[in-house]
Amino acid sequence: MDRCFFISHLRMGEYIVPDDQDYAISQFEPRDALGVSRLTYTIYGDAHPFDYVYDPSEVARLFASGSQYAMIARSVDGVVLGMIGIYRCSLWPSLFELAQLMILPNQRGKGMAIELWRQAMATLPEMAGAGAIFGEAVCTHTFSQQMCQESGMLPCGIILDAIPSKAYASRDTGKARTSLLLTTKPLKNMRLSAALPQWYRAEYSILCDTMALERTVSPSVPETMAKQSTIEVTHFPQADCVKLLVRRAGHDLAQLLAEQELAASEMGIVQVVFNLGEPTSLAGIEKLRERGYFFGGFLPFWFGHSDGLLLQRRKEQPSFNDIKLLNDAPSFLIDLARRDAADASSHWKQWGRR
Repeated sequence: MDRCFFISHLRMGEYIVPDDQDYAISQFEPRDALGVSRLTYTIYGDAHPFDYVYDPSEVARLFASGSQYAMIARSVDGVVLGMIGIYRCSLWPSLFELAQLMILPNQRGKGMAIELWRQAMATLPEMAGAGAIFGEAVCTHTFSQQMCQESGMLPCGIILDAIPSKAYASRDTGKARTSLLLTTKPLKNMRLSAALPQWYRAEYSILCDTMALERTVSPSVPETMAKQSTIEVTHFPQADCVKLLVRRAGHDLAQLLAEQELAASEMGIVQVVFNLGEPTSLAGIEKLRERGYFFGGFLPFWFGHSDGLLLQRRKEQPSFNDIKLLNDAPSFLIDLARRDAADASSHWKQWGRR
C-alpha cells in the first residue's frame, strides 16, 4: 500500500463540516469507509501508526472481514463526525481492543464521545463474540480512564512514554511521548496456568483476584531456553515503536533484541510480550531484565490458553512523572513497574548492543 498516495488524496479532499450538526449513532456501514479515513486524517494527520486507515477500500475490507467492528456518529447528511471501534489485537481471536475513539474537533462538547463509548460496549463485544476487551487509556488526561472504569475495564499495566504525543495533534501535552494505562475486561473465563518469575507473582495474584480470573501459578522449574527464539516482530515507524511477540525464548534472544533496539531509533520504545504458558519464558524474561527491560503489564488471554507478560524499555531511563490517574486502582501495577525499573537499571546494557 502506498501510504503517501492515500494521504495526499485525503489532503486534497479536505472538507469543512459546519459546527451545528445533529447526529445519530449506529454500526459501521460500507458507505462510511471514506468518512472514516477522512476523520483519521483530520485527527492524526500523517502520524497514525497504521497504513490501512488512510485507504478507504482497505478500511471497508477489514470491517467486512469481521476483524473490526465500529459505531459511527453521522450527520443527517451521512457525514462521519465521530467513531469508536474494536479490533482483534492478539493471537486469541476472541480478544478485541477498544480503540479509535475519534471526534471531529468542531463536533466535541456534545457528549458524542460518551455516547459512542457506551453504545460500543453495549453492542460490539456481543456482536463480535468477544471473550475479553482490552484497552489503552492515555495518561495525559483521565477521560478514557473514567470510561474504562465505567465499562468494567480494569487496570493490568502501564507503558511509559508509549507513543509520540504528536499522535494527539489536537492536544498539546508539552511532552514528546505519552504513557498508556493498560486495561482488560474479561467476558469469559478459563482455568489457566502461568509460569511466572517470583518477583511478579504477588501483583499477578492481586490482578487475578480483582478480575475473578481462575489462574494457577506453576511451581518454579529450572530455567531453560531453546536453541533459537520463535518471535514475531511488528514495526510501527510512525510511533518509533517495535513490538515483539515471543512464542519461545532461545539463546539468540539478546542478539535479536539488540537489532530491534536499533530499529526503534534513539527516541523509540521496544515492547516484548512473553507467553506465560511457555516454559522458556522464565529464562527469556530474566535475559531481558539483564538488558534493562522492566514490567509493563499482565495481558490476560493474550495467547488464548495462556496469559502474556509485557516488558518494556527505551534508550533513556524511564520517567514516572506527569502520569495523570483517575484513582489509585492501578497503583500496585505502577509501583511494580517502578521497582522493576530500578532493579533492571542496576545491570543496564547499552541500547543496541548484545
